[in-house]
Amino acid sequence: MKWDFYLRLLSTISVVGLLSVQACAAPPQSPTPTAQQPAYWPGDEWRTSTPEEQGIDSAMILAMLQEIRQNALHVHSFLVIRHGYLVTEVYFPPYSQELKHPLYSITKSVTSAMTGVAIKDGHIEGVQQHVLDFFPEIAEETKDERLKELTIEHLLTMSGGFNADTLPDLSNPNANCDAVQYILTHSNLRCEPDANFDTAKYILTHRKIQHQPGEAFFYDSGMPHVLSAILQETSGMTLEGYTKKNLFDPLGIKDFRWQSDPQGITMGHSGLSLRPREMAKLGYLYLHNGQWNGRQIIPAEWIQVSMTKHMETKGVMNTGEDDGYGYYWWMDSLDGYFADGFGGQYLFVMPRLDMIVVFTGGFSDPDFPTPHRLLKTYLLPAAQPTEALAANPQAFDQLKAEITDIQNPEKAVAALPEIARQISGREIRITGAAAAGWLEKIRFTFPGGDMYMLELVGPENTLLLTGGLNNLFQLNMLGPERKTIFPLRGYWQDDHTFIEEQNFNLTFDHQFFTVTYTFEGTKVLIKIDSSQGIPPFQVIGEIIE
Repeated sequence: MKWDFYLRLLSTISVVGLLSVQACAAPPQSPTPTAQQPAYWPGDEWRTSTPEEQGIDSAMILAMLQEIRQNALHVHSFLVIRHGYLVTEVYFPPYSQELKHPLYSITKSVTSAMTGVAIKDGHIEGVQQHVLDFFPEIAEETKDERLKELTIEHLLTMSGGFNADTLPDLSNPNANCDAVQYILTHSNLRCEPDANFDTAKYILTHRKIQHQPGEAFFYDSGMPHVLSAILQETSGMTLEGYTKKNLFDPLGIKDFRWQSDPQGITMGHSGLSLRPREMAKLGYLYLHNGQWNGRQIIPAEWIQVSMTKHMETKGVMNTGEDDGYGYYWWMDSLDGYFADGFGGQYLFVMPRLDMIVVFTGGFSDPDFPTPHRLLKTYLLPAAQPTEALAANPQAFDQLKAEITDIQNPEKAVAALPEIARQISGREIRITGAAAAGWLEKIRFTFPGGDMYMLELVGPENTLLLTGGLNNLFQLNMLGPERKTIFPLRGYWQDDHTFIEEQNFNLTFDHQFFTVTYTFEGTKVLIKIDSSQGIPPFQVIGEIIE
């Protein structure tokens, strides 16, 4: 991958401007308990409380936060809501309460919710309706008998039988690609960006469904995108618009982002960004069986059937996803169910404890289940079945102090070395393979104070970034619609070595890089280390007089 990632960054910034419900399935085998009747419904704000007042041990939450800090775990935010009260809320800079965070695959759970609403509204007959009912041209042309058997429920349970992730690359808005046709038939190869792509082999091996629909679980992001197209076709609204009207507006969620594919179909699998407090509202709605302030937003029957285990997943995904799959929700033997997304986004709903836990993060794949482990190790033992615990002011004060330290990590800026003054404002020309790709020049500017500027120059695009020198990430919001999040900070390790942390959170992907610049005369050795398992690599630069 190497510098290809930066190429995607630049191109993304430049071109994106980055039935009745009762008939849908059998009732749950083990009905989920309903949370207690709420004392209030959160509108613009959640009411707050101490953990002990809601039966949670502050000392256990403190121990969890200490582990996160000591092990530098990639948690961006953490919220606990119990009995309707926000008892703990932590944001790890540069992430903040007001920042909309990409949810990645938690988006699928919202797509599931709106499928239930669409069935209630009569846009879809039920989960047993055939997918090709909505795509008559494909139905007329296909010779794949299994494709003809594909139902809405197969899409919802990731059991379409394709045995491959059918989703094409949607990152290029200029692509001439019918994503739905590609997902269902793999016949529109304009979705494939690689000129050396083996068309014949791909058609022969992937065009037909490999397994009987409903037979096997395979995590396939193409399935919810097809559902989004169906909802758009039947409701006359995009999934984004349909969700705003029927879900977000009633919950008071006013500010969100949701991306679409090049044909204007809202992404059903990913692309939604919400504030963590608003993520918690979705969990609270499910906790109360789809009811919100006297209004049934999502049919209660749909909530229940969504939380039923439809597919076995043990050994198929990661260790936190072993307990089965419902309708774009994961079962959880710990105490409820959850939605999760790439990088460590988690929304845990625990009806028996009347509790919701939200994590956002930036974990690499091997560490993706970390929030699940933290929940099991600290939060479940912390939540007592009693309504309240005895006040523990000492533990609560320590917890507050820890949160204050986390959210205010600023340090004094050390005196800059002489090399910082010498290179400030000067051009560093990249040589070798990197220069032949996208990156031509780098320019640092150290104007004094607690920030620096970094300019990355390519043949067609230039990024102007601000980084922190005081241990704080500066949050760069890039693209015409400021959709690309690029936190940046750096420090001088010694008189000739500058260390930079680039914490990407991109529109379609993210990476976490540590970049080490070593200055030796007019030469600059640039070494890049990634948190995503990519081997370290390096390029050479030269300071131009």
